[in-house]
Amino acid sequence: MIRHKCPHPYHQAKRQRRVERYTLVMTIVGFLLFFLAGRFSVKSTSEYQVENLSLQVSVDKLTAANKELLREQDFIENAKKIDMQAQKDSRHSLTKLNDELSDVKQELAFYQRVVAPETVAKDLYIDSFKINATGKPGVYQYKLIVAQGVNKKRAVKGSYSLSVLGKVAGKEKVLLLQNMVASKQKTKRFIFKYYELLTGVLVFEEGFTPEQVVVMVTPSSKGVAKVRQQWFWREVAKPNS
Repeated sequence: MIRHKCPHPYHQAKRQRRVERYTLVMTIVGFLLFFLAGRFSVKSTSEYQVENLSLQVSVDKLTAANKELLREQDFIENAKKIDMQAQKDSRHSLTKLNDELSDVKQELAFYQRVVAPETVAKDLYIDSFKINATGKPGVYQYKLIVAQGVNKKRAVKGSYSLSVLGKVAGKEKVLLLQNMVASKQKTKRFIFKYYELLTGVLVFEEGFTPEQVVVMVTPSSKGVAKVRQQWFWREVAKPNS
């Protein structure tokens, strides 16, 4: 069925008014939809702002927690360093106390022999021998205590010699005391009635590695026998503290 288009001006005007009315309605509807879309868009932006603010608060909390954890980590690491240093100091102190105790025991044993003649050797003997590092490469200080039995009424005279056995560049070598002592300490003689502390400085040549030490005490008094004693270097040498 074909719809009839009336050419009459009245009908055309009526149809024109109807189109204009529909156009106005569509325009109003369009504005309403645009207004509603704008409202929806504003509402979404507000929600995004609230969410962003919430996220920022969370970030701030996490940042604060991270700083606190870093602070605790630094504290733990510092505590570990302090603990390690304390352990190191404790080991050093313990070693020093053991050395001091050893020295005291030696002194006690010496004086016990003095006050208890029945336990002491009747002749000349070496009471102790120690070597201490000076902090300078190849330079050491030695302490030698020589004594005789308390039943001896006369002073004993004599001299002593010292030699160090070691290696230089893998080859064995022996250094004698007269080649190692400092210029001001060339004397090797002694005279005493009970005991005497003999000290000196040893200066090794470059590259020399000591292994053993030999001390020979030779009395000039008649009837007194020589004394010879040998030690490994590690037994008598103390490192620089």
